[in-house]
Amino acid sequence: MKNEATDIQKIVKWFLHVQPMTHKKLQKLLYFSYGIYLAQNNNIPTELSNRLFKNNFEAWAHGPVDPNVYFLYKNTGINLLYIENIENIYFDKNIMLALNKTMDIYGEYSADELEIISHNQSPWKNARQNLLPMEPSNNLLSDIDIFSTFKDLLNNETV
Repeated sequence: MKNEATDIQKIVKWFLHVQPMTHKKLQKLLYFSYGIYLAQNNNIPTELSNRLFKNNFEAWAHGPVDPNVYFLYKNTGINLLYIENIENIYFDKNIMLALNKTMDIYGEYSADELEIISHNQSPWKNARQNLLPMEPSNNLLSDIDIFSTFKDLLNNETV
């Protein structure tokens, strides 16, 4: 079941249409949806051929960040981002399952709460290693770590 990764901007537009949010919250929801999708659509960590989008998550001080998305929205600060009218974007069933699960689990949390959740997960911790809390980093989060974390969380139903 090999799939072509979806354009991350389509996922961004979907989230912003569903709920206005800050850039920081958007980054965390992108990360969580990526992890949920990996866990739902792959069986073993060494064969992760099904990805929601091309992963660029880096272990920044405030949690996982896709730098490409960051640079698109960095000037918005803490203002809410939203899209009133979304063009027709169609996702397959597996993508919709992951996006809806992400919103069901994480949608009501604030950006700061989502940051804390991501800081307590091994993908971010492993990528940060021995860095100081606010020390800059562009270390990539491992897809294997992301898969394993979300597979365990989904299996235990404690996401």
